[in-house]
Amino acid sequence: MSKAEILASIRKQKGTQVSIRKIAQTGGSALSVSELRNLFIENLKGAGAEVVCLKREEADTYIASAWENVLDFSKPEVIAEYPATCSLEKLNRIEHAVLQGNLGVAENGAIWLEDKDLPHRIIPFIAQHLIFTLETNKIIATMQDAYQQIDLKDTGYGVFISGPSKTADIEQSLVYGAHGARELTVLLI
Repeated sequence: MSKAEILASIRKQKGTQVSIRKIAQTGGSALSVSELRNLFIENLKGAGAEVVCLKREEADTYIASAWENVLDFSKPEVIAEYPATCSLEKLNRIEHAVLQGNLGVAENGAIWLEDKDLPHRIIPFIAQHLIFTLETNKIIATMQDAYQQIDLKDTGYGVFISGPSKTADIEQSLVYGAHGARELTVLLI
């Protein structure tokens, strides 16, 4: 394929450019709640995540019916089962982990997690399938907005995650799960 053909192909792609330009021009203030939500969903899907929109009261039932042996780290009994002294062998057996997201960023589909929500920092990276719950009203426009809302003095650790782990470093082949979860599902409530 020639350089001209590649550039023509790129120009045909519609994607999220209009919404991203709108964010850039207005700082996100011109986007409605539904536009932020739709852009967030589109960018999450583009990063390889699955997105499910639910009512808050449907979340537990959905989780229980969709996956077996799910560890919901928003529940005190699960956190108690995985104390700070928990062995790495036990942590390594985590297949499905539910974590509560603090913020969602529309421009890139990233979700902010803090150490106060994680009994172990390794959980988002060692679980095979991550399930995030995020309140729709916690979706903001840009990373700049996110950094203005995050108080780094109150947290010892935080991470943005926007999709399952993937890399194409090895022989230019796309591999999922090389550095973290192989799958990511976000439940918007």
